[in-house]
Amino acid sequence: MLRLVYCGLLIIPLWVSAAADDLELLGGALNLHGRIIDQPCVIAPESADQSVDMGVVDVRELYANGGGVQVPFVIRLTNCKPGIFRMAKVTFTGSQDTQLSGGLAFSAGAAKGAGIRLYDVTQSPLNLGTPSRGYLLGGTTENELQFSARVEGHPDALSAKQIQPGDYTAVANFIVAYE
Repeated sequence: MLRLVYCGLLIIPLWVSAAADDLELLGGALNLHGRIIDQPCVIAPESADQSVDMGVVDVRELYANGGGVQVPFVIRLTNCKPGIFRMAKVTFTGSQDTQLSGGLAFSAGAAKGAGIRLYDVTQSPLNLGTPSRGYLLGGTTENELQFSARVEGHPDALSAKQIQPGDYTAVANFIVAYE
């Protein structure tokens, strides 16, 4: 019996060696890419993906004033490196409202006849795809870029009094560029 075990132990390495010779290894390419930057500031997490509650706007307010109240929001920059750049400009993009020049279209909801207009800190209207005025980076590590948004009626819908009430959503993206 002991002799059978020894014979078995001698045959196993030969069998494993033969199996290893039959094994074909396959390879491939590994492509790595990226970018190294010297980022002047970091967009704070709460500013990178935020939700702005525009509140409730009565259609009578739209007919009387052309729009609702401006609702403020902030893009906060943190860990800024003073002295690298002196100002930041923000470009907002999104679905262009064809009836509200430079404005943001509603992307979903039942409301019709209005859109969103964005404003800078001086209450000047911003056009989608166009950089804002420069915001001075006051030489500190923390900076707040102040903006506002307002619901505005489409000119034709205002004159015809054809604004349809309902819920709405709109999505704008932004890019911060430094000078």
